[in-house]
Amino acid sequence: MLHKMRISVKLAIVYAIFLFISSIAIFLLFAEIRRRESMDYAKALSAQTLNTVGRNVTTLIDNAAYYSRIILSSSEVTEALAAGNGERQRESLYQFISLVDSETHINGIYMWDMNEHACSIDRNHVRSLRTEKISETNWYDEVMELGGSYCLKLNADRVLTQSSAETSVSLIRVINNPVDYQPVGILMINIDLDAFKGCYESVEEKSVPSLYILDRTGKIVASRSHITLPEFRLALASEKESVTYEDKRIFPDSLTVDGIDWQILVGTVIENSLDESAVGGFLAVLAMTFLAAFCFADYLFIKRYVASPLEDMADSMNRMEGKRFEKIYTDSRGAEFFAEMEILKDTYNEMVDEIDDLIEQVYEEEKIKRKTELNALQEQMKPHFLYNTIDAMGYLALSGKSQEVYDALEAFGSYYRILLSKGKELITVQEEIEMVRDYLELLKIRYGDEMHYVLDVDENICDDYMLKMILQPLVENAVNHGIRPKTTRGMVCVEGKEENGYLCFSVEDDGVGMSAGKMEELQRENLDSNEKSFGLRGTIERIKIFYGQDIDYDIQSTEGKGTVITLRIPVYYEGDGGND
Repeated sequence: MLHKMRISVKLAIVYAIFLFISSIAIFLLFAEIRRRESMDYAKALSAQTLNTVGRNVTTLIDNAAYYSRIILSSSEVTEALAAGNGERQRESLYQFISLVDSETHINGIYMWDMNEHACSIDRNHVRSLRTEKISETNWYDEVMELGGSYCLKLNADRVLTQSSAETSVSLIRVINNPVDYQPVGILMINIDLDAFKGCYESVEEKSVPSLYILDRTGKIVASRSHITLPEFRLALASEKESVTYEDKRIFPDSLTVDGIDWQILVGTVIENSLDESAVGGFLAVLAMTFLAAFCFADYLFIKRYVASPLEDMADSMNRMEGKRFEKIYTDSRGAEFFAEMEILKDTYNEMVDEIDDLIEQVYEEEKIKRKTELNALQEQMKPHFLYNTIDAMGYLALSGKSQEVYDALEAFGSYYRILLSKGKELITVQEEIEMVRDYLELLKIRYGDEMHYVLDVDENICDDYMLKMILQPLVENAVNHGIRPKTTRGMVCVEGKEENGYLCFSVEDDGVGMSAGKMEELQRENLDSNEKSFGLRGTIERIKIFYGQDIDYDIQSTEGKGTVITLRIPVYYEGDGGND
């Protein structure tokens, strides 16, 4: 009974079941999407926070480094350090006191020469050295090895005070003599730790409750967090996507600041997430698996028995525009479900068979008709040329010119050997030109110096193929209607070349030309009915029958100056199969 139901009813039942199952699956899928969206939002907020804080930290350090370069580039500073004059050193450094006054994040600027004489600009007061030699500090060797680059040290200014509180980050670098690039002193710029706290002031604490800025040794530069640093490191090291802390799901993330190797840690709250119970996770996975399997099976079923046959049929119909008719084949096992598709397929294939038979029949009829018309036209033209040639040889015989008669017969025999060419329709361009040469030689024997000719054909096209006996009738037409009526000597020029896959020929004479009225009779719309120009008309008709509409010709003439006929036909190469 199922196979008797209409396809619309069957599809309605199938998709009603599909819709019911999909509704349940979509609900569960939506919940999962909400959870993923919450996680993606937390990740995006985390990445934004890391980038913002990282840029702020980098800007803070870059500003201090920029000010240090200004001090290093001062000739007064380097000269005072090189001279070891403490008074000059203080005077040279005091010119930068505006940096300490205007830049609130800079606590002070300190400078030592290589003899460890110190001078400073301090926001509060000039501090006294806690050690007698700065070379005994834990950062001195590192700074000297860096040459002129800076290093960052947490609370490196303990050489100035007895306090153990970490109140600043010190940017330290060697001052080199610009003349010999030898070190003449050491510069230290202290950045207030509160300035680093300002790097995350714009970050909402509710969304990002945990945030650490660590130096390259892992020490805390600034922070705000309810999660201790060891706990945060454990969360980052774990494979879990999130951790739970004080009933909040936190997404931990980190960023290493380029250039200084500091690290920024952030913990972002995952808001609006659903409870991930074991039952909920199991149902979500089960629903997703079942929906995916059902959709896939339904897709294969509909595609195999409905969509594919219809698509094949549509593709076949589309290919009809290109005159290609193809039958379609489907799995016969689908007939018990969709009998209509089987009937449609069989009907369509029968139609394709009938169309193929009809096309084959019409093709054979047209082929016979074309062959008959071509042969008839060629046979018409052979007597026409034969008559004119015998007339020329008769004139020679009457004149008693036996050698000329022999030469004429030799040329005439060569001409007909090429013309017959074992029944082939196509000959090479070289052979066609030889026919024209033989014909012109016959005429030259008759007319002597009264007629000359030039054959200028590109050697590259000599081995290409063309329909035979195209150029000779045009040359004959040029001689009979252009040169012969002329009282003085005349010239016929034949040229040939290839352009963009087409053979282009021109036949030009310097004869009497044609009047405007005569030209009107030879235009395309009048040529077919012009009985007087059989040579030209017959040649054009033969070309059209053989090549179809893919040809072009043009006739230009000036009365008293001559005529030019140009012809453009497709090039045929060896093996193109045009000799059938």
